[in-house]
Amino acid sequence: MNEPQNLGSIVRRQRERLGLTLKDVSIKSGVSVSHLGRIENGQRYPSASILRRIAKPLQIDEKELFNLAGYLPGEEPKTPDLKRHKLLEELDILVDSVTADTSRIRSIIRELHKKD
Repeated sequence: MNEPQNLGSIVRRQRERLGLTLKDVSIKSGVSVSHLGRIENGQRYPSASILRRIAKPLQIDEKELFNLAGYLPGEEPKTPDLKRHKLLEELDILVDSVTADTSRIRSIIRELHKKD
């Protein structure tokens, strides 16, 4: 199965892309706002029945969502936006890494330039 955080990030990005709030998805799916929030934050892993309920409001093919959740054998996403989301997620991780490295580099440079 995919990591819960990864699936949660995909769900969040898709919801935000559609301009929906957690409450909007909750109303359309019947899944509580708190449960949706925990899924997006990687604190809960959705069951198959929850995935089925949130697929339609998120405009994600149910089979594709099951695949992303790791319930089906791996296939390439059919929805270009989901492929894009995966790439954006990977980019976010790389940017975080570069940001941390850049901060450390600046810190080292400051230390080197300190006058003793």
